[in-house]
Amino acid sequence: MGGTKTNDKVTVYIVPAITDNKILPESSISSSCISDTIYIRASPGEFEPASFVIRSNRNVNSLKVESTKLTGNNGVIQSSNVDIRTVKCWYQGNYGNYINSAGRYLTPELLLKDDSLIKVTDDTISRGDVSNPKGRNYLKLTNGSYIDISNSAPQSQSLIIPISQRPVRDADNLQPVNIESTKNKQFWITVNVPNNTNEGNYSGIIYLKSNDKTITKIKLNLQVLPIDLPKSNLEYSIYYRGMITDKGSISSEEKTIEQFTAENKNMLNHGVTNPTVYHTSSDNVLKQVLSIRNNVGIDNTNLYYLGLWIWDNSKISYYKTLATTYGVSNLYAYGPDEQDMKNAKSQSQMTAVHNAGGKVLNAQSPEQADSVANILDLAVVQGVPNVTLANKYHSYGHKIFSYADPQVYPEYPRLFRMNYGLLLWQNDYDGAMDYAYQHSFGDIWNDFDDGTCRDHVFAYPTMNGVIDTIQWEGFREGVDDVRYLTALQNTIITANAQGKDTTEAENYLANLKNSDLSSQDLDVVRSQMANYTIELHSN
Repeated sequence: MGGTKTNDKVTVYIVPAITDNKILPESSISSSCISDTIYIRASPGEFEPASFVIRSNRNVNSLKVESTKLTGNNGVIQSSNVDIRTVKCWYQGNYGNYINSAGRYLTPELLLKDDSLIKVTDDTISRGDVSNPKGRNYLKLTNGSYIDISNSAPQSQSLIIPISQRPVRDADNLQPVNIESTKNKQFWITVNVPNNTNEGNYSGIIYLKSNDKTITKIKLNLQVLPIDLPKSNLEYSIYYRGMITDKGSISSEEKTIEQFTAENKNMLNHGVTNPTVYHTSSDNVLKQVLSIRNNVGIDNTNLYYLGLWIWDNSKISYYKTLATTYGVSNLYAYGPDEQDMKNAKSQSQMTAVHNAGGKVLNAQSPEQADSVANILDLAVVQGVPNVTLANKYHSYGHKIFSYADPQVYPEYPRLFRMNYGLLLWQNDYDGAMDYAYQHSFGDIWNDFDDGTCRDHVFAYPTMNGVIDTIQWEGFREGVDDVRYLTALQNTIITANAQGKDTTEAENYLANLKNSDLSSQDLDVVRSQMANYTIELHSN
């Protein structure tokens, strides 16, 4: 970890960003994490996270955290590419389960520019697996007032809260933070390495200041790798419920153009190249949706349109013609969600879709998916990936995606990294389509107002964008693991064509294919894949 950095005010701990070990205000952190240096290894075009924790032996008011630019022999990376946020602990529902009935758990989740956006009461608890029925969350509106977002009164349906009633937005820049004596405060760094950045070592400083005086500083060292990181050879989609409306809302459904655009950019920046499209109010709005996706950089080749059902097969030709202008080659209609389609009616409807030039996707249990592998073009299969089922789909020339392994909670970044990263490759899946980027069960900012479900949220909606979560960052790391895998696989093919010996790299991947990922350090795995890629390029 390098040297230590302590003084009479603060101790700095450099901690893993993608970990399922929760850091709460009163958690104990190993002294082995005390350091003054952060090391990051990344490729051009990559977003790479890091994290540190501050603990003070007295109150620190208005702590400012600022990064310099990163300089190296081969160039400069501007400080605007070093994004720093606080990790906000707040109370969330059932600890890792679907049914929201088991209490309130203090949970690190939100990545905020304005730490005061959420106010938490009764947070003096050192364990994240112990419910605190007194815990409450409050959300700050743009006028500075707070509203209670932890009321447990049940809602009968998803709430579409107008922006005028819920004007909430995060700050554009990191705001000063108050550090309470002897309590942890975690910060999250995301370095966005610009495309075409020259390889080499870059360094900068993160300053921690109070009353305009530097109280400590952290070295930030970045190694930019000589890897042209490719698009993943798996396809990453997600169920996205957002629909463009005039006024938008603070919910999972109704979005202004600004919100819709910001959320699609956010999904793309987290590795989701092709989210679903839900029902649109008119064909003109569908055209607007597809145009925005094109402008953002979404891949429209496969249009997963959940506004078109298999019983609407007479509309396939029309929508194929409409969508072709926006780069759509394959139009997918949706089947009856999570239902058995091994029946004459569904089979006839799917055949009609095929005859009209369309394809069919649907969410299925493993048993349901197994029964229709011969006719279902894309099965989005819940639960643990099944390589036998994947091989069956491939034998018919069909595709299989993963979802609900898990859905977008619990707040475990490493779990999402593993299950939506290399685990998919190990089981020969074609991609992922988890549920859901956002789904409001009641008020999307209140995890306690539905009798059955927690809100499904990778990124919380605001009036002009989103607020990311740590599990969403873990998902992106899973995508990037597969991108490094893809880079190595591509390099092996090229090296073989050049007559190079690729035996060692191929043996490594063969062993990795059958390894237990739960016991592996995924950072080490990625680093090894990168090392083999660089070595084969240089030899």
